[in-house]
Parts: sequence; structure tokens; C-alpha cells
Amino acid sequence: MKFVIIGMGQFGRSLATYLSDQGYEVTVLDIRESNVTALKDQVAYALVGDATDMRVLRQLDLTGDDTCVIVTVGEQYERNILITAQLKEMGVKNLYVRSVNDLQARILKLLGIGDVFRVEEVAAKQLSSRLVNDGLMWMRRIDATHSLAEVKLPAEWVGRKLMEVGLRQQYRLNLLTVRRGQPQEMADSDNVLAEPESPVIDTPDGSLEFLESDILVLFGKDADLKNFVEKFDL
Repeated sequence: MKFVIIGMGQFGRSLATYLSDQGYEVTVLDIRESNVTALKDQVAYALVGDATDMRVLRQLDLTGDDTCVIVTVGEQYERNILITAQLKEMGVKNLYVRSVNDLQARILKLLGIGDVFRVEEVAAKQLSSRLVNDGLMWMRRIDATHSLAEVKLPAEWVGRKLMEVGLRQQYRLNLLTVRRGQPQEMADSDNVLAEPESPVIDTPDGSLEFLESDILVLFGKDADLKNFVEKFDL
């Protein structure tokens, strides 16, 4: 997956840096040269241009199935709407647009944008999950009922193997990977999408033996994740 991020405000810069650090090809576009220059050594392509100009957008490869375009110029109301309308007209398939209020979100929905997000809501949902369930160290909503979550290892699972604990059969959860090792310092504490920097092991199989400091990266229904945390009093 390739990412094109339009708008290099604080959130746009954090998102671009985070995705690039994860190994993805990231292209950034902003009308301000100083913002682009600050990122030129951190992303694959850093371009100066006015995204409200259709000629600028057409110079970019934005319509491929493997390209995700993210518009983060939420505070610039008119530019946000104009850029989004033009991207929609171009036939961009994977389009995510930031809004800053309910009215803007409704207008974007009327333009046919299904993936509209507010940074404040993303941060609030993530923080609320951690406040309500301390064992949920990180949570990312996938759809209305499913999430990815990082969960502390139940104490009674230390020394046991994955095949022995019945994670999928009893708890209806899937283990994607395990964070194991000394956490590294966060690169950007303002990045609401940033996750703990402990290294992950390879895709686990049934023979994986859990260690005391392991953090489970789970996928499943929100209700099942909540029940899991509550059962083990994490």
C-alpha cells in the first residue's frame, strides 16, 4: 500500500512520519515549501503544490487500487471541500478525509466520502478504551463491531503455549503477533496513531511459548476483547 497525504499540518506530519517509519511508501503534498522541506528526508516523495489545482493532482498517481489518499487540511474548510471534490471526480478509490466539525463531515458525506474522520474522536476513543480497561494498552477500531487491540498477557498464561490456551476456541479472538522486548522511546508523542515501540515477533504458531512481559496483539469483536480483559482482570 502506498500513501499520499495532502496537507502537512501537525497531524499530517505525524501521520506521514509514522507510516514512513513503518516501511510504507509515502508521498506528501503541501502548498507551503517550508512544511515540505521539513519532511523531504523522512518520506519517499515530498512535493510542493496547490492541491486545489486539478493539474497538480493529475500529476500524481492517485487512482491505483494500492494507493490510499488522505486529506488532512481539515481546518482550511473551503480547501478541504474543493480538494475532496476533485479527488472524487478523479475516481480516487481509497480516500480518507479529515473533518473538524459535524457540518463539515455532513458535507463530505454528501460528496460521497465514506471515510471521514476527526482526529479528536480518534484520540478520545483510544484514550477512553485505555481508561475503562487498563489491560487494553492500545485499540484501533476496524469497523462498527471489530477492533485491533494490544492486551497484557494474562499472568496464568506465562510459560504456556498458544495451542494450550484456547484463544480462538474459547475467547473468539485471533492472535496476530506478540510484542516482546524492551520498549523504545516514542518518536512523536503527539501522534495519536502511534503505538508502543516494542518489537514484534514473527507471525505466531501454536508452539509459541508466552513470556511474562509479552503483549498480545489481538483481533476480534469489541465485546469479546472486553470480556477477555475483564475475565483475566487485566
